[in-house]
Amino acid sequence: MSTIRSNGSEFQKVRRLADAIRSGRLTRREAMVRGGALGLSLPAMMSLHGMGGGIGVSAAARQDGDPVAGGTLRLGVQADPAELDPHKTSLTAAWHVIEHVYDTLVTTDETLAPLPGLAESWDISDDGITYTFNIRQGVLFHNGRELVAEDVKYSYERILDPETASPSVSDLASIATMEVVDDYTLVITLTNADSSFLAKLMGGSISIVPQEEVEANGDLMQVMVGTGPFRFVEYIPNTEVKLERNPDYWENPLPYLDELIIQIIPDNTARTTALVTGTVDLIEYAPVQDLPIFEDDETIEVTGNANTNIRYMGINVTREPFDQLEVRQAMAMAIDRGPIVDASVFGYGTATNVIFPSTFWAGIESEVQPVDIDGARALLESVGLGDGFECQIQSWAQYPFLSNAAIVIQEQLRQIGIEGEVDLQENAVMLENYFGGNFDLSVTGTSAYVDPNDVIQSNFGTGEASNGEGYSNEEVDRLILEGVSATDQAERAEIYAEIQRILLEDLPWINLFIAEQYEAMKSHVRGYVHIPTGSNRSIRSVWLDQS
Repeated sequence: MSTIRSNGSEFQKVRRLADAIRSGRLTRREAMVRGGALGLSLPAMMSLHGMGGGIGVSAAARQDGDPVAGGTLRLGVQADPAELDPHKTSLTAAWHVIEHVYDTLVTTDETLAPLPGLAESWDISDDGITYTFNIRQGVLFHNGRELVAEDVKYSYERILDPETASPSVSDLASIATMEVVDDYTLVITLTNADSSFLAKLMGGSISIVPQEEVEANGDLMQVMVGTGPFRFVEYIPNTEVKLERNPDYWENPLPYLDELIIQIIPDNTARTTALVTGTVDLIEYAPVQDLPIFEDDETIEVTGNANTNIRYMGINVTREPFDQLEVRQAMAMAIDRGPIVDASVFGYGTATNVIFPSTFWAGIESEVQPVDIDGARALLESVGLGDGFECQIQSWAQYPFLSNAAIVIQEQLRQIGIEGEVDLQENAVMLENYFGGNFDLSVTGTSAYVDPNDVIQSNFGTGEASNGEGYSNEEVDRLILEGVSATDQAERAEIYAEIQRILLEDLPWINLFIAEQYEAMKSHVRGYVHIPTGSNRSIRSVWLDQS
């Protein structure tokens, strides 16, 4: 039986290289070269890439000095969270609130290695099937009750309960049984070995919640009670979320801040203006077109770079005429990713036709084919659609990098006779329509993956809650099971490579680009660290230097 009580060998390598960057012994580029020689994964390499050098001042520079407790941090975010129940949402905007109020059994940081969270340690049986989690003692929910192993079991059962309708049910689908040994010991037995299991437990959707609060309120959409560094105070839709310091937080002395006010500022220009004028102290999704403004402002610092994400156009393969492969192929042939990247993220992204970059351990090399309008028209003609057809293209009203992509795609599809009406939807409506399969084409994205299965199983497994496209392929289902059962990374890499090759043939998604992502902040904000998943959880370590 293997015992996990630290971060693992890759984590230690990253830490050593990170320390070398901070101390000035290595430049970021030198550290990246050494990291590549050491065989570090893409997320680990990205964590080094975001340190030191680059745009603005390094994260390390912002951490100089001793942390000072107190003060209010105003965070400007791009979208309204809409849904605050961690088990009932898949909205990225919600995670930027949930991660401050709730904790998970296993957590991570900028290295993306599994780290102890509410579980201070865990043991894994040699066959990879049995996990014994040792729960921290003395952790309090915000209502004052101590967290125990039964709370973890309840939370996971709630996610798995069909009545919850959790979009994250697939993350825990490999659980066979859960046994509470005592208040601080939980044994989880899987149906089969699942190499992605710890990575799944890191997600905010797998947060631990108190049963009595769910029962008292029906759900946790408007009342948040967790064990996290901040306590919920107030949520005003489309305006702000107010959180206060949790004085009983188990990770003492965190958090340093007295208050965290999350201001919802969808407009990019308004978010930039709010930072420049000091209305907010930190903004997520720092508008990439404004990076030169931030770079020229001595009061502002920027961190970030590549993130684990993919932006794509999902195709409802259960609807006519999109159930015909030739139609999907024709659309793929008409898509020109260059203008999409320019319009969406001002060039701060990488065009791709596959899900993972080739530098990720589960990625494959795949050349984006040139646009072929004549070939696309010929394919449509071959299935009796030479005169084209009309359809709807849905996307997000609050995410310009996706809505802009939808508008460009609308023009590109028009070249082959497909007239798409763009429908930009509010978050809650978009989620309902997407996961309900109520769309023709959907320009959207997913992010924050750590393991390749985080993306593959939930989106392409037959009948999975997040599989809004209605895609089903028995061979892919078989490979998904093989991918999580295998323990050798090289073997897993080949399995996920084969899945991606099949997806390239079947085209339930037309992949568009991998976006870079940045956070910008006033120079008095110290201790913030960019995390490649897009998480802002390092705010718990932020302090304000008002000297």
